[in-house]
Amino acid sequence: MLIYELKNGMKLSIRRATESDTEELINMEAQIGGESDNLTFGRDDFYLTEDQEREFIRNTSSKENCIFIVGLIDDRIIGSLTFIASPRKRMMHRGELGIAVLKQFWGIGVGNFLMDYLFKWINSNGIIKKVDLSVREDNINAINLYIKWGFKIEGRISKGLYINGKYYDLYNMGKIIG
Repeated sequence: MLIYELKNGMKLSIRRATESDTEELINMEAQIGGESDNLTFGRDDFYLTEDQEREFIRNTSSKENCIFIVGLIDDRIIGSLTFIASPRKRMMHRGELGIAVLKQFWGIGVGNFLMDYLFKWINSNGIIKKVDLSVREDNINAINLYIKWGFKIEGRISKGLYINGKYYDLYNMGKIIG
């Protein structure tokens, strides 16, 4: 577990997700889905059951090239980050990053510290050589965070998301490690 001080002075603890986090994670994801249009799911659109979420945590924890971490303030999960890589030998060096933070905690450094934890893990891991992600083209705060961490825009997906009757393009961003 790592502990960081946020811009507002609060303490953020970051650790790997455990199966005992399952119910709290599902509730957080449902809340985030209703708060943000920057994700691939909306309110009541997160599709994992408790058993499936528990299995996802278990599977992620058992792989050397995957990680699922949670950010906590006062022992409450307020954000998460997943990095999922392929088990296939030809692709196990790269994976997809996903990050989500409750809206009331935006703008105080949570995303930055989740990224810090991820890259400390990647640097100690030795397997990961490429990190990929997709981000809505108008999510400037997230794009700026990714650029700060060395990501580059590698492509664009037209009409990547459909939200409330409107299409949004996505940027594919990537960072090469080492």
